[in-house]
Amino acid sequence: MRPALTMTLFLAALLAALPADSDAQGSDGDASSSDASTVAQPNEQTPRMAPQSEAEKAEARRLARLEQQKEEERLRQERARQCVIKPVMTDAEIARCKEVWR
Repeated sequence: MRPALTMTLFLAALLAALPADSDAQGSDGDASSSDASTVAQPNEQTPRMAPQSEAEKAEARRLARLEQQKEEERLRQERARQCVIKPVMTDAEIARCKEVWR
């Protein structure tokens, strides 16, 4: 849950920064210079955004892998709780316990 909160806060900060950038571009007053600056900035920002997007993808893959590991561990512990060794057990219970404890 904590990594998801971190990613959410990161995205919220990123989205909050976007309107601030667009307001700064629109306050020039000269229409022709603002059009030229608008055209020039996306070309300049594209190389900077690529490493961030790769880093974000790597972070998302890492978070997905951690979530999957947590889920697998939770399922393993749940199966272990269901497998209680008793003096008299059915064949199905024995088979399930053998699978859990391997």
